[in-house]
Amino acid sequence: MTLWHHASKRWLKAGLAGRERLLEMLFPPSCAACHAPIAQGGPAQFCDDCLELFDEFRPPFCAGCGASVPVDLPEGHTCGHCHGERRRYNHAVALGPYEGLLRDLLLRAKRPQGEIVALALAERLVELHGNELREREIDVVCPVPMHWRRRIRRMANCPTTIADVVARRLQVPLAAGLLRRRRATRPQTSLAPSGRDQNVRRAFALGAGYQLQSAHVLLVDDILTTGATCNAAARTLRRAGAKSVTLAVIGRSYSGR
Repeated sequence: MTLWHHASKRWLKAGLAGRERLLEMLFPPSCAACHAPIAQGGPAQFCDDCLELFDEFRPPFCAGCGASVPVDLPEGHTCGHCHGERRRYNHAVALGPYEGLLRDLLLRAKRPQGEIVALALAERLVELHGNELREREIDVVCPVPMHWRRRIRRMANCPTTIADVVARRLQVPLAAGLLRRRRATRPQTSLAPSGRDQNVRRAFALGAGYQLQSAHVLLVDDILTTGATCNAAARTLRRAGAKSVTLAVIGRSYSGR
C-alpha cells in the first residue's frame, strides 16, 4: 500500500490530542446525551442509563449495511433492506438504527455545539466494532467530505469528527482530504431514492497531492440510507487505486430520509 501526502502525521496527532485535553478541561465528566455526572472518564461518553436506551446492532451483521440479521449470511449475500444492490464498498459496520435516541443524538451532532456528541458516538462505535475493524487491517481512514459551502453553513463537520476518533483509536492515519466534493450536490434527503445515485454521480474526486495504491480504506460517514453517497465515494477511491473499502457509519436509516 502506498499513501502519500505533504501533511505531517505527527502534527495531526498532536492537534487531536490537544483538542481532547481542551474538552476535558472545559467540560467536567458527564454524559454527552443527558449531561448526568459520570464518576470517571472524559466528556465524550454516555452514562449507563442512556446506553440502555440505545438500540444498537448485535451480531450477526449484514455485510452490506452493518444491520443485525437473524442468522449468518453466506459470503456475498446481504439483508433484505439492501435489496441485493451492488455496493462499491466491500463491507460495512454501523452502530445502530437511525431512530429513537440515536437519531436525536445524530441530529445534535450535526450542529456547531454538537461536537462532543459526535465524539461520544464515535467512541461508542469503536468500542463495539473496533476489534472487527482492526482485523480488517485498515491502512487509512477517510471521511465522506462535505462541500465547502455546506461546511460554512453548518459550522460543523460530523463525519470528519467521527473519523478523527476512529483513526486515533485504531492507530491508523487519518486522511481528511483524501476525497473532495467536486460540486455542491442537492441534499439527498430532498430527493426520492431513485434520484440519489444521479445526484452524487461524479461528485467526488481524489484530493490534490494524494497517491493511493492497493490501500484498504476505511470510509466514514454519519448516516447510511440508500448508500448512494457512500457508493459514489467508494467508487472514486477504488478508481484511484484502493484495493478495498470498508464503510463505518453511526446510524442505518431505513426510511429513505
